[in-house]
Amino acid sequence: MSVYFPHYRKDTSKGITPPNPNAEPDMIQHITKHRGQKTPYTSVSESPEAIKHFEGVLYKTDPNTIISDNHVFISHTDLIVFLRSQSKSPDRKTKTLAARAYQLADRAREALVEWQFSSIFKGIAPKDQISLCRNQIQKYFQKV
Repeated sequence: MSVYFPHYRKDTSKGITPPNPNAEPDMIQHITKHRGQKTPYTSVSESPEAIKHFEGVLYKTDPNTIISDNHVFISHTDLIVFLRSQSKSPDRKTKTLAARAYQLADRAREALVEWQFSSIFKGIAPKDQISLCRNQIQKYFQKV
């Protein structure tokens, strides 16, 4: 089991933007086209310096706590390996988007959190699930 150092995110002063658990889980699209839109992921960075160009308040999180609560943490290294492999795809669109995602993720030292909240969604309307996610993820982030 890997042990991770704190990771960082810039977001609103009101808290972390919640994921959309009903959105298509596509890491390449999340990185390249969904900046500012809700996806099933939350982007974090290994370095606060790498994300200084983003607006908002700086937050810190502990990936080890996220993992211990059964959420999926995709490290920067694992994300880069995935994007590099996708950039060799025979599909031209995938290849192009993966190469762009690689550049963006590498520059921001990006890692991803894929939240696993399906067990608490029983009986909750899809439109209310994002609000539930907002409340659930705040405990993992502290303002720096």
